[in-house]
Amino acid sequence: MATHPHRPAHAAPDGTALARPGTGAKLLIAAQWGLTLLGLFGLIGVAVVIATTPEAWPL
Repeated sequence: MATHPHRPAHAAPDGTALARPGTGAKLLIAAQWGLTLLGLFGLIGVAVVIATTPEAWPL
């Protein structure tokens, strides 16, 4: 079986597509990760608050 070396990414022939994500795409990815981490932190925080307040537990 022949091996096929991977060629580096190039811009499209018309020059409109970039080979690497731009600043806007990087900011969106960072925002997604930030919101994900904030959500996880919030879920863990809520679980800790519920666990430490026994008067709020159902009977």
